[in-house]
Amino acid sequence: MTTQRIKEGDSVLPGERLGVIEEYLPGEGTFQDEDDVIYASITGIVHIDMKERKISVEATTRTPVYPKRNDVVLGEIQHVTKKSAIVNIFQIEDTPCPVTFSGYLFIKNTAGGYVEQMRDLFAPGDLIIARVQQQADGLARLSTVGTRFGVIKASCSRCGEPLHLQGRRLECTECGNYEQRKLAKNYGKLSKAEPVEEEPPIEEGI
Repeated sequence: MTTQRIKEGDSVLPGERLGVIEEYLPGEGTFQDEDDVIYASITGIVHIDMKERKISVEATTRTPVYPKRNDVVLGEIQHVTKKSAIVNIFQIEDTPCPVTFSGYLFIKNTAGGYVEQMRDLFAPGDLIIARVQQQADGLARLSTVGTRFGVIKASCSRCGEPLHLQGRRLECTECGNYEQRKLAKNYGKLSKAEPVEEEPPIEEGI
């Protein structure tokens, strides 16, 4: 399966892949992951400056209120790599977002201990509750450390049916598959997000 190449004037959504660092430099409305892949951080129109070899996204929606530090958010895991995950944020505290925001979750800010790879904790399509640690240019850096935070709804990777909590594992009652996630204490309950106490900002780096 081939990925369609992004071109000047294309409409994109947060988290949509734009290219790699060998092709472009990341401009406004974009971010770069640890694999040097560039993604859109906002909904908008792609602009490519071939002279400066830079790709950017111009917002097409009214500037919204961005998630701020220590906000608790709900979102959906969109893409998972070995060390990170991209999250589409659709609710800030108890307020649904008129447009989705991009969040970024690094492996060191997930479970509070050593984790070999992100795919042991999250999968695309998982709904999560997380805390915002930093926010810049519309991109929120998230944390799921603590029992309150993590996956609150997940589907079976084999058949797509909902996973149900059985002990400390998730079970698909349709096909019998068992899976693991970094679970929130209220797994299976979609409730409004609640504010958390102020915490110091995280250190830079992966």
